[in-house]
Amino acid sequence: MAVIGFNKGGDVFWHCGGSIISENFILTAAHCLESPDNGPATKVRAGLINLSTPDDAMQERNIVERIKHPDYKGSVRYHDIALFKLDRPLELNPRVRPACLEASTQISGKSAIASGFGKTSYESDIGSNELMKVQLNYISEDDCKKSYTDDLGSRQMPQGLISSLLCAGIMEGGKDTCQGDSGGPLQRVLAEPYCMYSIVGVTSFGKFCAFKFMPAVYTKVSSYIDWIENTVWP
Repeated sequence: MAVIGFNKGGDVFWHCGGSIISENFILTAAHCLESPDNGPATKVRAGLINLSTPDDAMQERNIVERIKHPDYKGSVRYHDIALFKLDRPLELNPRVRPACLEASTQISGKSAIASGFGKTSYESDIGSNELMKVQLNYISEDDCKKSYTDDLGSRQMPQGLISSLLCAGIMEGGKDTCQGDSGGPLQRVLAEPYCMYSIVGVTSFGKFCAFKFMPAVYTKVSSYIDWIENTVWP
């Protein structure tokens, strides 16, 4: 995966995640294009395991184009997906390589893996320096609707839980994505080719972190395959 940097006054703040999908493009969330506090996203780092101690495998690139989905509006929760174009190609190696994109609208399996450098608890003030991962269960549409009853039909979710969204988490609590993980991947490991990942969702939003009956919501990649392919591989 990749981590997204926001440049403010010469300092870079690493707030969002993303997925490498080609040498030149990173898939992320549209709300990660710009930070209210730190301005637009300007940098990408790939191949990182620890933010505070980058090693020789880390590659840094500048963002030259921020491309949000044309239907995204910041005031609502829908179509929260975007692409970053890099100033020069990433050098692919075992630590830096593109993920596949989940094209099937039918979810495969019962769980997926989320990863990122976000907060490790709701009460924490800062994200993790270590790249973290967590296995989360897919949550049914009915159960997810129960968790977001107060939000469905609101200004942020006027159409309710639409088909391009999916929910994942642990209903008993204890495991989740959190602030700082936005834009990062919800992914499954492929058997063929071995050890490749397929991006099922893009981390979008949640109410809390790892609370009971409060799964997070992800943008379903399969709903945006045409837009992604037409942008990255026209």
